[in-house]
Amino acid sequence: MSDKQSFGVLLGIAILGTITLVVTNGMTISGISVFDTSILEEFGWSRSELKLRSLINLVASSLIMPFVGAIIDKYGVKRMLIIGLVVIAGLLYTYSLITSAWQMYTIHFLFAFAVSGAGTLAVIIMVSQRIRNNRGTAIGIALAGTSLGGILVPQMGIRLLENFGWRGAFQWEAIVPLVIAVVIFIFLKPIKYKHKASEKVVEDDETGLVEFSIQDAIKTPVFWAICFAGIFCFYSILGIIDNLFLYLSELEFTPQEAANAFSIFFAIILVAKLTSGVFTDFIDEHKLFKVQLALMIVGASLLAVNSASLIWPSLICIGLGWGGLYTLFNYIIITTFGVKSAGKIGGLISFFEGVGSGLGMWLTAFIADQTGSYSTSFWVIVGLLCIAFVISFFIKKIAPSQPLEVPENIHPSEIAKPKVT
Repeated sequence: MSDKQSFGVLLGIAILGTITLVVTNGMTISGISVFDTSILEEFGWSRSELKLRSLINLVASSLIMPFVGAIIDKYGVKRMLIIGLVVIAGLLYTYSLITSAWQMYTIHFLFAFAVSGAGTLAVIIMVSQRIRNNRGTAIGIALAGTSLGGILVPQMGIRLLENFGWRGAFQWEAIVPLVIAVVIFIFLKPIKYKHKASEKVVEDDETGLVEFSIQDAIKTPVFWAICFAGIFCFYSILGIIDNLFLYLSELEFTPQEAANAFSIFFAIILVAKLTSGVFTDFIDEHKLFKVQLALMIVGASLLAVNSASLIWPSLICIGLGWGGLYTLFNYIIITTFGVKSAGKIGGLISFFEGVGSGLGMWLTAFIADQTGSYSTSFWVIVGLLCIAFVISFFIKKIAPSQPLEVPENIHPSEIAKPKVT
């Protein structure tokens, strides 16, 4: 395989991951927020009633992620990606037909299953299994899809909203996941390993990673440090993102101005995800993790002041901080525990991240309802990020003990350049 072909494979796999996350994350989380005002006007719900959907979605997702991760390990990411995308399409169309809150809550509960199988964990495994050299860069490019979704989907949603109303907008959006599912079915080839993760902590010759079994991973302090840092960080960022549109409206931004701010914010996150992925190929990821977390603390503090004049400084700091953190969380999980049990290990970590995300989305709105503004909600976020910063000092590298074997479909001469079958 030539260097040019190797770069082409890296770019192709990474971009496929990007496009997938634009749909799975953008259309089920950030993209739905642009319809919040219209939905509230039609049904007369409170903000906390509306945002309860997010708590249901992400708590359900976190509960099933360990099981979905095990299924991904057993049956491969291709099947799960296709199934998840098809289900998302059906649920988006069904969203256009809701007449009560319980129907909306049911849809978001089902979103949990679809996004768990076709979201971030599946994409990270897909990329990590196929890319060895410059893996950090490839993961960064793929994860940029979560931010690109926040840039593109709200803009698409606003235009569809203006032309077709929020119900019609959901019906048009339902087409997109089906198209991506067809692309994955045609172009993504499966990759198989001859041996699963060993019961011993070993460095795998083909993956170039220290490979842990789930049993060994949960015995390490690093695993639990990642889990609890994940709870606090994901609470914070999802609390901000899911309530940002309403918060900007509270500060008298028009819907278009709020959508534009949303898109610029996600563009900043996008840049940070890409650059942090590249930086991991040259700088220790654990040091970068602390720098990005410090940026988030500064940004959240500015946001908590509740001043329109500080919106952009706060969003820039939060965007740069979270963009890097998001890539680094996932990169550190792969480089610490490997890919052969990544579904199980990542799924269990995602349980904690999902609980934090769901609580952040709902409690941020609930506290705002109780206090009359988002300021107190954001100060809570500042405190949680400070706790996460302390925990970050316990996230460290773990040394391997011995090498293992090569996958059955990889010839030893191709160890540095995995073959996709």
